[in-house]
Amino acid sequence: MRFPLVAVLRVAATVFRSLTSPVLILLYILLSPATQAAVSSSAFVLRNHQLFSANYEAGSVSKIDEQTGALQAEVALGKDIRSVALSDDDAALVLATDYVDDKVFLLSANKLAVKQVIDVGHRPYAAVFDSVNKLFWVTLFEDHKLLAIDTAGQIVATTDTADTPRGLALLDDGRLLVSHAMTGEVSIYQTRQQKPGQLTLLKRIHLQETANPDETVSQGVPRLLDNIAISPEGDEAWLPHVLWNFDHSFQFQSTVFPAISVLDLTPGEEEEKQDERKQLFQQINLLTAANRSEIVSNPYQAVFSADGNKVYVTLAGSEDLLVFDRSRRGPINKKRHRSSGSHGGARATQLLRHLPGENPRGIVIDGDTLFVQNAQSLDVSRLNAGGGGAFARATVSDDHFALLVTKDAAAPDLRRGIRFFNLGNTFANKDYPMAGDNWMSCQSCHLDGFNFTNKYLQQAHAMAPADNALTGHENMMHMVSGDFLSEYIRMVQLTQGGFGADDRDGARPVDPTRPPAEVKTMMEQLHRYVIAPYNLPTLASWLRLQGEQVPHPQEWLNSASCQACHSDIFKQWSNSNHRLMGQSNPYYTAVLQLAEKSEGKEFGQWCQSCHMPQAVLSGVKELPTESHMLEKDGASLIKAYAEGQPVVEEGTSCLLCHRITRVEDAGGNASFTVNLDQRQSYLFEASDNAFARWIGERMINAKPDAHIASYQKDFYKDAVYCKACHDEFAPGTGANIVNTWEEWSKSHYATSSDPAEQRSCISCHMNANPGNGGAPVPGQATLNGTQKANVFTHDFTGAQMHLAGMRDPHLAEMSVALLKSAATISASMAPGELVVRVTNSGAGHAFPTGVSDFRQFWLAVKVWDATGQLVYQSGQPDAAGELPEDTRLFQKVFGDKDGKPVGLHFWRYAKLLKDTRIPADSYRDEQFALPAGLSGAVRVEVKLQFRTYPQWITAAARSVEPALTDPPVVTLHALDQSMTAMPAAPSVSMSPDSGAVAQ
Repeated sequence: MRFPLVAVLRVAATVFRSLTSPVLILLYILLSPATQAAVSSSAFVLRNHQLFSANYEAGSVSKIDEQTGALQAEVALGKDIRSVALSDDDAALVLATDYVDDKVFLLSANKLAVKQVIDVGHRPYAAVFDSVNKLFWVTLFEDHKLLAIDTAGQIVATTDTADTPRGLALLDDGRLLVSHAMTGEVSIYQTRQQKPGQLTLLKRIHLQETANPDETVSQGVPRLLDNIAISPEGDEAWLPHVLWNFDHSFQFQSTVFPAISVLDLTPGEEEEKQDERKQLFQQINLLTAANRSEIVSNPYQAVFSADGNKVYVTLAGSEDLLVFDRSRRGPINKKRHRSSGSHGGARATQLLRHLPGENPRGIVIDGDTLFVQNAQSLDVSRLNAGGGGAFARATVSDDHFALLVTKDAAAPDLRRGIRFFNLGNTFANKDYPMAGDNWMSCQSCHLDGFNFTNKYLQQAHAMAPADNALTGHENMMHMVSGDFLSEYIRMVQLTQGGFGADDRDGARPVDPTRPPAEVKTMMEQLHRYVIAPYNLPTLASWLRLQGEQVPHPQEWLNSASCQACHSDIFKQWSNSNHRLMGQSNPYYTAVLQLAEKSEGKEFGQWCQSCHMPQAVLSGVKELPTESHMLEKDGASLIKAYAEGQPVVEEGTSCLLCHRITRVEDAGGNASFTVNLDQRQSYLFEASDNAFARWIGERMINAKPDAHIASYQKDFYKDAVYCKACHDEFAPGTGANIVNTWEEWSKSHYATSSDPAEQRSCISCHMNANPGNGGAPVPGQATLNGTQKANVFTHDFTGAQMHLAGMRDPHLAEMSVALLKSAATISASMAPGELVVRVTNSGAGHAFPTGVSDFRQFWLAVKVWDATGQLVYQSGQPDAAGELPEDTRLFQKVFGDKDGKPVGLHFWRYAKLLKDTRIPADSYRDEQFALPAGLSGAVRVEVKLQFRTYPQWITAAARSVEPALTDPPVVTLHALDQSMTAMPAAPSVSMSPDSGAVAQ
């Protein structure tokens, strides 16, 4: 019997399909018959004459009859349904993703009955069905993972991906395309593996980043990648997105540009067709009646006609449909060079302005009929494509063809707020538009509201901090939260050209301080969305509470309840700065009062969300007056616990920290979620009766597993957990005030491949023997508990030695030991100068970090000549404890937009005036110009000095707490040695302020 050669090769390829050789994988792909048509993820799917819709914040999935528009089925599922995917097997399933509630639902395709609810990681987004492997592929946008879920609802595989995987497209040969929204990349995997759910990364395409000296030319880094449209031939992919250009101040029509990138999908040669990118800002060659270029915003989804000659793109911001003609594209010549303005054979031929629905997103096509899903009006519009000819024109045939929901889960004011957040359509309200010239919307930068993607906005900032440190909005009068209404109006005017800033289309002028009633209502509705539980409930910070109800004080378990089993840890914590950092910290109190006085009462929650999170989550607005600054060992908590009195504790309590169930890495500002409800508790655990509580404690000791599961999460050891509060940026303006985590992430402690060198925050700051380089210290975490190789203490040792030392001198000693391990000093002579080198030898971050605009680390220098006469000195405090102006301090100095130091108003930071800190793994040389003619033997004394705060800040703090003493000056390191001075060369002129940092 003879076998065809192709059949033999197919068998051979199948045998080797488990190998990861790209050649063998390609051989298998080319020789295996295609068994599945290409499919892309979407919130809107057409299958068997039925339309399936994920209804976003309405929280439901709907099924619509394609012919009549009748609502055949609707099911309420969760909070924010983003994608639907249909299986094409006998199971007839629909998979839906809940983006906010971190769940995936399996539904019957017939009646949308819920068959399975699957808990997954953070922000499940896109989904497609793989008919070959009988799996659903699902992206976890925030967790940077890709899930394989079988039709029984089991997660069979999890693959780590590049950051922010979002949209999906599965080709007929098994290649899976993944768009990465916030990094401008597309990953390509092969799904045809021996074991279903396994993936092989074939290639990662980085979309082109462009720059132009003309700020009004479309340019920047590709961001907000999402849906992927595949051509009928399977040889091309279109990806709508925007370009961010943050190398200058954020302003109207120069920082965010709409675009569509095109990929060549030739197997093994996949790449971006860079010269075919569709630059949609002033380059689509379509003009308005006033002879202006048509401007569009927020391209969302593309769909190809069956013959591939037309591409239809929804524009969710400007609420349009843009049509491209590909009929004249011709064969592809990869060696051909086109000008930068070319669109490569596909030209925009029609802009169907302002579709009847609100916020058009999803789009499907069936012959000459287009269906557009409107995410905010929650309906479907039906359009006629007008045929396939070059001069065909799409038209609206039915404004509101179908209703997607019978009852919107979002309240009317919230729904309008969501619409305004997404709105870039100038003519939706010609008098008071949210955007001028259909330019952009809030969504163009703040993807899906306010979440972890904020850190990518900060990373995209391309200006030197000395020129402009603001990563967000400028000209904030009250830092947003102090007066949100007028601040929102200014934002809209300055960045989007709305509310009369661009009046070319008849918009009326609006005074932010006295807005018309209609504008006031609009901004109040927008505010409803901004402060939604999943966005910024406090507005000033990113602190969130799981659940809708404000907790009663009784729900906060008194930390003293933990001491029966964790006595050592309770004592450590009770004297630490992590506990007493609210009204018992006079430095904090003084700054909080200043912040609320200058910016408004609500702005104080920016500070309180980290310093007093229980109070914020409990709705307590007034700062308690009782200070425990000098209290030892948690005496007031123990008393309240014994009396059964509830306490809303200041600082971070045991329950607060150990019920953080999620850290959303948004860049700091209390970006964590506290969950008081969904935990296992024991009978009598929180009883008011002392004997009953004793019984509850015995039950915990007998079977502690549930207790451990409730109060211990793996991510507590991750540095991002600390970053949630120890990185800090100004609300609204986005200026990075503290970025300790970023400093650490660049150090060898974070980047080393040697586990012995790796250190995180808790290695040093929760170490029982600070200054030991983060080495483990064995011990017990509970009374009579097991001996552990390393126990993390809860002293939270840091630079603030003064306040903690007033309660427990041992804590001050621990702080000094840690500080001494951070740096070393050495001295040498050069012609005419003394050179002191300070090396950051032990800190895993900059020296110093944190509030380094206030911390005082400096060099105190004295030089005596051979006769014993003091001939030079620097850095010597005067009788009042103040340092001379020429003192060599290691610090940051913040300035306002005019370059003036901001002092205690550090949230007004707009320009970095000075930064003499020393990065991790680096050193800084300070040159001290010696008296002219000094030569020969000299005696040199050098001290590295430290003080927690300068005298003028302590004086301000003492005004709110008279018992506060002056923080001491501590010598961390000292040199006293004989050296030989060398006279300066005559041609060299030294500056007394010169200094150099070497890596």
